[in-house]
Amino acid sequence: MENKNPYTVGNTITLQLDAPHNQAIEATITKAFEPFTLSAAVVVYLDSPCLGLKGHMVLKLFDRRFATQLRLDEKAAPWCGDIERQYQQFVMDGGACKFISRLNSDEEIADEEMDAWDAAHIETSLHDQMRDFYDCEVGVYNALKDLQGKHIPQVFASVTVPVSSQDASISKYIDVPGILMDYIDGFPLSDIADNAPRGKWQVLCDEAIRIIHAISERGILNEDVKTRSFIVQDVEGKDRVMMIDFALCKFRREYKDEEEWRKWKAKQDEEGAVGYVMQNRLKGGFVYTRSAMATQLDDDFMTEDYVYSCR
Repeated sequence: MENKNPYTVGNTITLQLDAPHNQAIEATITKAFEPFTLSAAVVVYLDSPCLGLKGHMVLKLFDRRFATQLRLDEKAAPWCGDIERQYQQFVMDGGACKFISRLNSDEEIADEEMDAWDAAHIETSLHDQMRDFYDCEVGVYNALKDLQGKHIPQVFASVTVPVSSQDASISKYIDVPGILMDYIDGFPLSDIADNAPRGKWQVLCDEAIRIIHAISERGILNEDVKTRSFIVQDVEGKDRVMMIDFALCKFRREYKDEEEWRKWKAKQDEEGAVGYVMQNRLKGGFVYTRSAMATQLDDDFMTEDYVYSCR
């Protein structure tokens, strides 16, 4: 079993399109956004005009093998053929299914037992996390269909990259899920000083914060807001800001208690993750004005007395 990374420029990979297409197409990788973090993101060229899939698109793959940042965070060894053999044997023996059931029934298992896990258990945990990331990102894009193509990329299809030739009960632990979406060719907001005139900084940063609010209004809390998660694109001479990366989100429907939801919103401070960071980075080129909503959350939950009472 080779240790080779399949997501390199020039490689062609097979994508199995999910419903409603339900067919396989070929995609050629033209750019890789390395180093990979929680997912492997690449630009691919597709030539399937009958499916409405022609041209360059972004393919975001939730592949535990090459999720570099996640493997570092979880103290997992770099993926290799020997690790994969141990994992696939664990899957075929039925161990992975049972272990995932345990993980999902008791959130403390990982913290209590992780140090004793062998490679197969670690890979199984990574697989489970990657599936959660994929499900979350798909869920967010589905909830934000009205914002697709406006504030977030347009999603064209959910896909699977076949890795295993085994039956479905085995391949679901080995094949790689992914999302095919619009390619936003631009620069990250974090690099605005090098790519846009000073006179545009205020408007573009304010727009990024407005996008955060638009998403928040739809009952979504993003726990991973970063300035690099916003792409500034030139569209026919006009600047457009788009937000990407939604694998670490929470949904309002998951919280029965409104106060608990608002407390988490206050703690995450999504707009501050852009506003304060860019104000500090641009040194007078952008002035961050706290919104009324964020100010109210601060008053309700981030006072010294409240923080002390929660300890």
